[in-house]
Amino acid sequence: MSALVRATPNAAELVAGIEEAELSRLLGMPRGRPLENEIAERGDGARGWYARYGCPQLLARRAEIDAITDCTVRLADGRTLAGAAIARRLAGGHAHAALAVAVTAGPEVDAETARLWASDRPDEAYFLDRLATAVVERLMLRATTWLCREASIAGETALAHLSPGCGAWELEAQRGLFAWLAGDDPVAPLAMLDSGMLRPKLSLLAVIGLTRDRAAPDATGSCRACDLARCAFRRAPYLGVAA
Repeated sequence: MSALVRATPNAAELVAGIEEAELSRLLGMPRGRPLENEIAERGDGARGWYARYGCPQLLARRAEIDAITDCTVRLADGRTLAGAAIARRLAGGHAHAALAVAVTAGPEVDAETARLWASDRPDEAYFLDRLATAVVERLMLRATTWLCREASIAGETALAHLSPGCGAWELEAQRGLFAWLAGDDPVAPLAMLDSGMLRPKLSLLAVIGLTRDRAAPDATGSCRACDLARCAFRRAPYLGVAA
């Protein structure tokens, strides 16, 4: 089993990279409508709090792939990932290895939103929750971009991530994925409840496949966020998106 990798991105840099349109979408605002007046103040307040107190984390563990069937992916360490959706994703990309990845906005958000609700400040709690959701999305993009760049050294590239409960991959797969990620290592503050849900609440588990096939379908979103101009696997131009 490969070693668990842990990274702690800078919270202020993460929130600075979240565009207003991203936050507006997560708030359920009409497309193209700017955040103004009290809504803008609430958004700025959530950004300021997270930049100061947020503790985002990224964890990853790699495993080689032994075999892929229609409904399972067998890893070299003996573990099996169940689900036709993840099997199709990795087989379609000709993946020879995969990474279990977890990102979290941190337990501080759960504590602060609970405090705000208890203080009869639901608007502030909602805005912080939505801002932290944008942080999680950005963390997963950063994870894909970072892993893709690291893999390029070995002639590999990353496929688009897939999470249990998203699309056709059953949520039940989350428990096995968490067990693979954790192994025998402490992964606090990340934890899995008996229900299979994650704590902290704003956390996400995913699998990212690695391939040496330059023609494989790729997470072009990560290519657009990566400035590694000489990458032989590039599938889309760099757009200067902060990752």
